[in-house]
Amino acid sequence: MGQELTGDENYAERKIPDDEKIIKQVLLGDATAFEILVERYKSKIFTLAYRMLSSMEEAEDVSQEAFVKIYRSLKIYDAGRTKFSTWIYRITYNLCVDHLRKRRETAPLAEDGIVAPSASPEELAVAKDGARILHEAICELPEEYRVPLVLFHFHGLSYREICKVLNLPMSIVKNRLFRARRLLKEKLYGGD
Repeated sequence: MGQELTGDENYAERKIPDDEKIIKQVLLGDATAFEILVERYKSKIFTLAYRMLSSMEEAEDVSQEAFVKIYRSLKIYDAGRTKFSTWIYRITYNLCVDHLRKRRETAPLAEDGIVAPSASPEELAVAKDGARILHEAICELPEEYRVPLVLFHFHGLSYREICKVLNLPMSIVKNRLFRARRLLKEKLYGGD
């Protein structure tokens, strides 16, 4: 009656290890274990960098820098203080801020609208144009509003996680998200 779907009695032992277990393996000298963390987080790190920098090349550079810094800093990571994902978002965010300081002009984001596969060419064109307009509007937001908005809506971070990543109190994070949404609405709909 309690038969497992896999038919494998050792299924629970084969589960994917959590981040803390992998970190312990890396700290014990298993450098290949770090590849698991890279695979697990590379798209999230790249996406954050890309949304902040609006440049594929710079996002790739920052992603690589972030993983080098993460690897070198693993020994100081404190799992009791913050989640690993929050910690690596913080590292990536700081690297992005450094890159933004180095260059002040912002390139437009690439268009990447999500549309149903059965959409007509007209629907695809409208969706692509809408995605482009949205990305341009997000890029035009001041950094202090854009970053919390991207972390919340595109990366699914909670308010508490955003507070840790940005090192800000909850009231300021909530205020900046509110203002970011209001500014975005004004840019997209003319303030209606």
